[in-house]
Amino acid sequence: MGAACCSGDDSGEKIMSSEVKGVDDCDTEQDFPGMAMPAAALAPAMKASDGNESKTPPQLKVDFMLPDQTKKTVIFDRQPLGLDFNKTNPILMKRVQPGSHGDELGVKQGWQVIGVNGEDVSSKEFEYTYQILRKISTSLPNP
Repeated sequence: MGAACCSGDDSGEKIMSSEVKGVDDCDTEQDFPGMAMPAAALAPAMKASDGNESKTPPQLKVDFMLPDQTKKTVIFDRQPLGLDFNKTNPILMKRVQPGSHGDELGVKQGWQVIGVNGEDVSSKEFEYTYQILRKISTSLPNP
């Protein structure tokens, strides 16, 4: 597979080298006639990290609707979460494993998932919400 182009306009030849121009090296009118540069491309470039900045660890922010109709946000920062739930949407907690991360954070049976990392999932299909939860939770550290 390597670096062969898949567009079909190069007869399947391998790309031996390429050059990526920075916005400062680019003359929009000459290199891209009739095209305006996107605002993001014109913004100042981010400086390379020297490794001294603290990186934000991955988190899973879940918004719950509680049985009394109040809302609560819980931020998970490690796995396993220790949550068992029904395959319905909104996802309903049917059990929280004792001693689990979910238990430590106070998640209770009967809570409904209504948001994941700022996205309202209350009217989404179960599979959609489950895949988001699964994808983000697998990126959390597992001590």
